[in-house]
Amino acid sequence: MVRPLGAVLVCAGLLLAGCSEPSAPDSTGTPSPSQSSQSPSPSPSVELSALGERCGVADQPAATPRVVKVRNDVQLYSAAAGSGRLGVVLVHGSGSRGICNWAGEIGWLAKAGLNVVGYDQTCVGSSTCVNEVRPVEDLLAVVADLRKRGATQVVVVGASAGGSIPLVAAARPNSGITAAVSLSTAGLTTPLGTADAPTASATSVARTIRQPVLYVLARDDTASSVPEITSISKTTPRSRLLLLPPGSGHAQQVLYTPNTQTPSPFRQTFLTFLRTPFQPV
Repeated sequence: MVRPLGAVLVCAGLLLAGCSEPSAPDSTGTPSPSQSSQSPSPSPSVELSALGERCGVADQPAATPRVVKVRNDVQLYSAAAGSGRLGVVLVHGSGSRGICNWAGEIGWLAKAGLNVVGYDQTCVGSSTCVNEVRPVEDLLAVVADLRKRGATQVVVVGASAGGSIPLVAAARPNSGITAAVSLSTAGLTTPLGTADAPTASATSVARTIRQPVLYVLARDDTASSVPEITSISKTTPRSRLLLLPPGSGHAQQVLYTPNTQTPSPFRQTFLTFLRTPFQPV
């Protein structure tokens, strides 16, 4: 169901800044499911640096770095904060910043009572690199690890090029995913690939997703068109679509008012869905 939110979410103009967080407007990411335009070179292990060191800034939130093992040749750098049974996994979009796109959110989501984890996908940032990158498998491994650490419900949030990954993952049997949020999704028709379903894309699996899904897009965002996001929302059985006013921004930026670190009106809607994904937004 489409909810324009025009009267509820009143936002001024905001420059689109790819997949970057508002604190780093120059670090843009091209909306693409591919995390690197270069051929990956193998890397043997994960360096467990602090999140601030990984992201090159001093004021990142306190978070515990962890290694998540996907398979023998793939290990992911992750950073976790908070605790409890309600887990949230943050999936980044394209570009080398990886988890740093979400670093600004890890702290306040943990303070809001959520068990939060972000991670670098394979061949991004501090994670290891192999020739065959499988972003869906990366995500499912992080979800399983979060459940082992006490989360009984896990909501996965993907942004920009990362917005399609939770959708394909949620359609997998026994995914461990309770619900999904797709912010400013790019690459809805691009195959993400799993070992047994290499052509799977967000649009091809949408009708098989049984978990609640929240789709979010600013009306002037070019990551997806309004007709595209409306179509996939209608195809997804338990979805809701929020079309934000023009100028609301792209990806993580929709959580802030334009060009500031002030929470946007949408942020409360976002938190409400994370806490109660089975209730109307």
